[in-house]
Amino acid sequence: MPPLLMRQIPLAVLLLSCAAPAVLAQTPSVQTAPATMRYDVPVQPLNASLIAIASRGGVRISIDAELARGVSAAPVQGDFTAEQALRRALQGTQLALLKTDSGVYTVQRAVQAAAQPEATMPEVLITTNYLGQVTEDTGSYTTGAVSTANRLVLSPRETPHAISVVTRQQMDDFGLVQLSEVLNHTPGVYVQHIDSERTIYYARGFSLDNFSYDGLPWTRDASLNLGESLANMDLYDRVEVLKGANALMSGAGTPGATVNLIRKKPTRELRALADLSAGSWSNYRGMVDVGGPLNDSGSVRARAVASYQDKHSFVDRYQRRSELAYGTVEADLSPRTLLTVGADYQHTVPRNSDWGGAPLFDADGKRFTMPRSFNGAPTWSTQQTEAKSVFASLEHRLDNGWMANLRLIHQANALYAPVAYLDSFPKADGSGTAVTARQYNSDATSNGLDVYAKGPFTLLGRTHELVVGANAYRKQSDDVFSPYSFIKVDNIYTYRGEVPEPTWVLDTAREVIRQKAVYATGRFSLPQGVHVILGGRLSSYENPTADIDEASVFTPYAGLTWDFAPDLTAFASYSDIFSPQNSRDVNNRTLDPVLGKNIEAGVKGVFLNGRLNASAAAFEVRQDNYAESVDEVNRVTGMDAYRAIDGVRSRGVELEVSGQLMPGWQLQAGYTHKVARDAGGKVNTLAPEDQLSLYSTWQPMPRLTVGGGARWQSRTWQQTRAVRGGLTTVHQGSYAVFDAMARYQISDRLALSLNFNNLTDRSYYGISTGRRVSYGDPRNAMLSLNYRY
Repeated sequence: MPPLLMRQIPLAVLLLSCAAPAVLAQTPSVQTAPATMRYDVPVQPLNASLIAIASRGGVRISIDAELARGVSAAPVQGDFTAEQALRRALQGTQLALLKTDSGVYTVQRAVQAAAQPEATMPEVLITTNYLGQVTEDTGSYTTGAVSTANRLVLSPRETPHAISVVTRQQMDDFGLVQLSEVLNHTPGVYVQHIDSERTIYYARGFSLDNFSYDGLPWTRDASLNLGESLANMDLYDRVEVLKGANALMSGAGTPGATVNLIRKKPTRELRALADLSAGSWSNYRGMVDVGGPLNDSGSVRARAVASYQDKHSFVDRYQRRSELAYGTVEADLSPRTLLTVGADYQHTVPRNSDWGGAPLFDADGKRFTMPRSFNGAPTWSTQQTEAKSVFASLEHRLDNGWMANLRLIHQANALYAPVAYLDSFPKADGSGTAVTARQYNSDATSNGLDVYAKGPFTLLGRTHELVVGANAYRKQSDDVFSPYSFIKVDNIYTYRGEVPEPTWVLDTAREVIRQKAVYATGRFSLPQGVHVILGGRLSSYENPTADIDEASVFTPYAGLTWDFAPDLTAFASYSDIFSPQNSRDVNNRTLDPVLGKNIEAGVKGVFLNGRLNASAAAFEVRQDNYAESVDEVNRVTGMDAYRAIDGVRSRGVELEVSGQLMPGWQLQAGYTHKVARDAGGKVNTLAPEDQLSLYSTWQPMPRLTVGGGARWQSRTWQQTRAVRGGLTTVHQGSYAVFDAMARYQISDRLALSLNFNNLTDRSYYGISTGRRVSYGDPRNAMLSLNYRY
């Protein structure tokens, strides 16, 4: 078959998919009586009850979080249809249940519902988070719906992937204020600290570079600090982490996982939150969060968040100041049209920034150790970042249950980084080391667009769902950098960073990345509780600087779920992987894109009437052209060099449980085992093969919440050059870190919280490079006073 025709087949399939709803909608449907099932839902917050009933009954429900705020549901016990159970839960709440023509349930105030016949209701009031259930104010460690995988708003049980969610409640309970802290709490994600500002994330044996903001795909360069690692979580409702490859939504990317950050939404009623915190090493922080309507009808709503932190550290001389401002406005342009606009600003100013950790070996090839507080940075070293973004979305719902959405985002990131680290091998008298310095500044501008439509259609008497869309992404980086400078250090034992700043000789470079794609996904309902998800993406990716031009790359996707028991679902999924890379070999040639396959299968369950989600998954990722570091440097740039290896396989299992075990008891726990190998043995040994995490809170009495948790990981290691001409193995043994928290509700509006981290004061480090390490925080505490209106 001619190559040109081969390239057109995937595009033709997608175009036919766009026309499918109009044709298939003409197929007559077969009416069946709704089934009854046993419900045992106790008195609890309304939001939790509706999630539990909808999940067990297999129906969709949409409710404004503000309508459910502070409302308790009536108990539902007995045999009912899903609709009967929902109506019973709403008894005595002054709220009414309405069903749309497409079968989606929505909730309104009883007065509003009486004024409009049910048959003429739009599908939903445009007040909910279309990406899934808002976690704020639910008090839960799980969520009712996610859409990171395929734009379909599905429950975690309906999604044929392992997926973890860190909710707003968990972030508040354990004081998680930065992205790296959230991912440290996420089962199956390993956070490796390179230095005081930069981190690298791993999942399933591969680096985690795929990010999304409200589902809009984004990219992250882990080698640079443009503010992502220190991203402030005050503006986010939750973080969804989809494990494995996600080419369908993110396009080009790595197969480890995708992190989707979901922003907080405006509220229909006035609410305010203020938080003041003080902690170890003079760590002070304040935050204000205000939201509410801007007009009498509530059709225009806004939210604003601001926070400030001045943080010192256990590391000598280190200090960081962080600022955040966030604002967003929603406007109901009509009962079916929602406009959202917003902006955020984040600024970090560190002083005495480390760049790559402390030396590991002395001149004799033996381990060289300094106190955890040792800082190898000069007094002028910093990694200042500024991140600004504006975003907008327009959502419109049609009479037939279809919804169209347009989203735009513009982001500008700036980095100012005269940085340095201590290199070479210290001698017994403290001599032999030098400060290796470089200045690197960057101004990066990114623009993203995503447009899609989704909705139901009928085929052979059953209702199915379809998503069709397109997106585009462009990033331009203007970089200013200097050659390396070397400054002698007389004695490492008396060194306090007081070395002269070099006279920088600066050069410039520009990099432009462009990516665009069309995609489609269909979810087909089959008999016996079987659902099949089929999709594909046709992408192009350009990076002229790295001499990358990949056109018409088709990445298929397939998933299957089978509800083989009332509370259990078996699932399987498959996805191709396409990941251009900037890694270069010793001759400065760019390696070919990473290619491979991701296969996953397992079982998911929803227990305790929807309050608890659990999953068990086995996975295998197969890769070719995997970049492996070599014991040489790039002969042109002097940077690390890599070689492409084939046949890399990462295999493993993931177990997770999250949600409410009983009223007042929340839990998120997970275990991950993976092994990544090629023909020569294990690869990517900087990420642990085994990880275990458990975080839980409990209310022993109405005003008191106590909790704790732990994360454990197996050993990590890497071969490196201990002395010139010799190789050795550096390793971090297995370790566990324990945390604890307590919160007392002084009044209905005022609460006092105390968080302890690393209770046992465990000393551990991440192997940032072959000859340097970066230590984790020792034992520390934070006291917070929280006010809610």
